[in-house]
Amino acid sequence: MPFATNGAPYYEQLVMQIKQQIVQEVLRPGDQLPSIRAMASEMHLNPNTVSKAYQILEHQRAVYTVKGRGTFVSESSQIATDSNAVDDLQTRLQSLLTEAQFLGISAQQVQAWVTTAYQKGESRDEYPS
Repeated sequence: MPFATNGAPYYEQLVMQIKQQIVQEVLRPGDQLPSIRAMASEMHLNPNTVSKAYQILEHQRAVYTVKGRGTFVSESSQIATDSNAVDDLQTRLQSLLTEAQFLGISAQQVQAWVTTAYQKGESRDEYPS
């Protein structure tokens, strides 16, 4: 999956890609992620970028690393619910909703987008407009 030019750092984009694959059940608990070097080569990224993404995911308990064996997807029950992250998400969502209102997008349209995203986990280009 190519990286967007939305200004988000590549490591953040990789974190979101992996989270999306977990949500979509493309990656399931116990699945092994590619090694840092393999992921860097596959995604055309610096290994340090991949390492940073894996560290963030590990900090959030989305994945865990077994020394000498690799990095694996965690059970969903082990993923930490960070109240600061939830608060940050709510703030970002409020900003997006304000922007939607400013652009004249109806609440029903936003709700349709959210429903589609939650049910299918598809990329934003596939949402109905």
